[in-house]
Amino acid sequence: MDTRSKVYFDDIHEGMDIQSVTYGPMDRYSYIPIAIILRDTNPLHLDRVYARERGLPDVVQQGPLNETYLYRFLTDWLHRPWDLRKTKIRFAANVFPDDLLTCHGTVTRKYRENDEPRVDCQIWQENQKGEKILIGEATFTLPERSNDAGVALPPCGRSPGLSTV
Repeated sequence: MDTRSKVYFDDIHEGMDIQSVTYGPMDRYSYIPIAIILRDTNPLHLDRVYARERGLPDVVQQGPLNETYLYRFLTDWLHRPWDLRKTKIRFAANVFPDDLLTCHGTVTRKYRENDEPRVDCQIWQENQKGEKILIGEATFTLPERSNDAGVALPPCGRSPGLSTV
């Protein structure tokens, strides 16, 4: 569970670090369901002998699985997961079993677009050796303290604006 405090647009300033979060250790057995979901049966992800024959220390974790930790880092910190507006991410290095992944972010810009408060940041993920695994950018929105009316979600199965009789 993420213990970081939720922040508001008013609290953000350029150059501010987003509190980092570490995930792991990575588990080779989590690669199997991801391989099935992605339909990626490349033996580099599943066969230790095959990976070692190609000069790698072990099987390689799938890139989209690495990305999920970076997205979780952001969406757990935002007030609502859908406040994440866009990302641009580059894969820089491989992840192996037992690696720890630490996600970081730094605010680079605070602005308004279409009357919505927006924040841009640099985001990256490192392993326990400090090697950058993923490098990218993210844009998200945050509520303003003065406008936070505690937006409620509709009950499950009902659309906003529709009444039940």
